[in-house]
Amino acid sequence: MAAITDYRIREDTASDVSGANFIGLLCSALLFIAFIFMPWHGTKIVDNAAKLLADLLSGVPGTQITLAVAILPIASIAGVALALWGVLQPERGRLAALLTLILGVLVLAYCLAVLLFPTGSLDMAAVGGAGFWTTLVVALGMVAQYAITVPALRRQVGLEAARPARRRLPAIPPKWVPYMFLLPPLLLYLVWIIAPTFATFWLSLTNWDGVSTPGYVGLSNFERLFSIDRTFREALVNNVRWLAIFITVPTTMGLGLALIFNTEMKGGRFYKVSFYSPLVLSFAVIGLVWAWLYNPRLGLINALLGSLGVADLPGWLGDRELAIWCVIAAAVWRQVGYVMILYLAGLKNIDPSLVEAAIVDGADRWNLFRRVVLPLLAPVTTVVIVISIIDSLRAFDLVAIMTRGGQSTQVLANFMYMEAFNNYRMGYAGAIAVVLFGISMVFIGFYLSRIVKDELEY
Repeated sequence: MAAITDYRIREDTASDVSGANFIGLLCSALLFIAFIFMPWHGTKIVDNAAKLLADLLSGVPGTQITLAVAILPIASIAGVALALWGVLQPERGRLAALLTLILGVLVLAYCLAVLLFPTGSLDMAAVGGAGFWTTLVVALGMVAQYAITVPALRRQVGLEAARPARRRLPAIPPKWVPYMFLLPPLLLYLVWIIAPTFATFWLSLTNWDGVSTPGYVGLSNFERLFSIDRTFREALVNNVRWLAIFITVPTTMGLGLALIFNTEMKGGRFYKVSFYSPLVLSFAVIGLVWAWLYNPRLGLINALLGSLGVADLPGWLGDRELAIWCVIAAAVWRQVGYVMILYLAGLKNIDPSLVEAAIVDGADRWNLFRRVVLPLLAPVTTVVIVISIIDSLRAFDLVAIMTRGGQSTQVLANFMYMEAFNNYRMGYAGAIAVVLFGISMVFIGFYLSRIVKDELEY
């Protein structure tokens, strides 16, 4: 019995290659970061391998790279998939580790070829950036990860007893496993979100035009924003209008629809899908559709008004007084379905016994809603209001598609984009971004404080 138990333990140990797969996952994620965000040669991030590959495919003359570099993103994506496959299906872990080893060998062979033949067929005369050396180290890691499984392979084929005992590599503590899964996305989040946020704070204190060296100007950009820039005040007022409409109209309509569809009405599923369907459309599609509807000559709205005998048909998006409200109406059309789904989920979580008890006590429909249902929906209402506030503050797509910021429809996000990429005032656009970030953080902080308070009370 002891021999059988020992054999099972050795068999389980032999099949445990999770450590190798975790290293493969980390290396594959780092390879992806090196390919996109690190300079392949020199020190400028703009000279990363992804940009050079795009230049090569676009036919830009003088590009110092070849199509062989395409092996890097392929190996990165395949490595992440194999590592996750090996972790989620331990019985396939050894095969996943072996395939990751093969990917590492291919990447390593490419890096060595670039080093040994810099002016040959690979045409890489200028190698030496952080991206290239990180790729080389990552390739070594993808190859070395399989060495973790060597003791397990020896035990499986019975060679361990014939050789002197060697110190086994320590197993990965279980408490580290969640953090190892979180590490790749956190690294990407750090590179894509956190680092650009701090860079924006710095740019807001400069007069950078996107090309020359940034010059420090202190708080001059913020002084201009709040003192002489009328367009900024107009954009801020439009965001306040957007905010007021988003808090009231979609919330009220979404709650009403949720109350209606929470009953066993005929055709309820069809109506739910119909009201939710705008949410699956992109803002670009919604903007184009509503721009067609608002067309003064061929649009559906004016066609219906004309059929009703209205003579003075408005030019919806060409009217400075109506344009912003027309854009907000298109956004509301999309938002109502989202709010409806949130409230439907909240209604499904209400304890039916509470509603039944209120009905037994003689509560009519209004008092049942006001004194029982609405208070129980308070957490959902908080989420809806905060999400509506955030969506209203980051409104950009519909304005850019429908009016391009004209006819007094500028909002902060659109104004920031125009200043950065049309007027080449990156520092000034950074100041607008900081203001928008500060406004958003007020509401996000309120929401997080409510969440933490509820968790502590629970």
